[in-house]
Amino acid sequence: MDTVQLETFFAVITHKNFSRAAEALNVSQPTVSARIKNLEYELACKLFEKDGKNVTLSKEGKIFLEYAKNIMANMKHSLEATRHSKYQHIKVGFSPAFSYSYFTELINSILSIENIEVSIYEGKDSLSLNEMFMDRELDLIFTRNSYTQQPDIVSEFLFDGQLVLICGKNHHFMDKEIILPEDLEGETLICYQRHTAIWAEIEEQLVGVPNIKRFEVGNNEMVKSIVGSGIGVGITTALSLNEYDRMKVETKQLKKIDMIPNNIYVQYRKNSLIEEPVKKIIYSVINHEIQQ
Repeated sequence: MDTVQLETFFAVITHKNFSRAAEALNVSQPTVSARIKNLEYELACKLFEKDGKNVTLSKEGKIFLEYAKNIMANMKHSLEATRHSKYQHIKVGFSPAFSYSYFTELINSILSIENIEVSIYEGKDSLSLNEMFMDRELDLIFTRNSYTQQPDIVSEFLFDGQLVLICGKNHHFMDKEIILPEDLEGETLICYQRHTAIWAEIEEQLVGVPNIKRFEVGNNEMVKSIVGSGIGVGITTALSLNEYDRMKVETKQLKKIDMIPNNIYVQYRKNSLIEEPVKKIIYSVINHEIQQ
């Protein structure tokens, strides 16, 4: 029994006639007859009965029909599973420190890698990414100030994601080269992820600065967009700013806060199957940072 016999069996059922089934399959009528005869020989039963010029399923044919459907479905699924197994699926997680231009670079690098499928996730924060990684929900993660010391995991420092202050092009900070924490008195500070450890350190440096109005938004892209529109200032990482962002916002050194550690680490499991594509992805991120 093979797929050709089963496809012929279904064609005869559909067209109720050996000749019309042959036309649909683009073969001769004797070929269709021979295929059905061989299938009947294997099953030791008659599958069709004559009904004038047409044929209908016999009692045994009706029983076999349900099994034939399952056989074809299983064969189709097995082919898809086998084909899919040729592709290595890598799940990559980024912390919100990265600009969306990094994702563009990542996708561009993936296009040059054969036999690979990638899912990209922007994590809520580095802690949640680490948890997903340890639960094996992610294969490769880029996190801030977070790494694992386990023998089966590679954790490598990539670069420093220095914190900077951003302001609109018409903001009065444009005339200042260096901003001090006390300069933020009375300012509107657009924030994202104030619950994280790094924001706790930022707030520690702002203790005693009066009348700062804080507005928290949903993601880092919103911070840049709002500040770029001329509302308030923001604190983010230099690596989160792409070329388009820099057309709308200016970066300033913010004393004390610029010394808060914000190291970017990459982590992945030692696995020879994914090692080569993983390294290509990592190199793409590093090259993007160098070109910034």
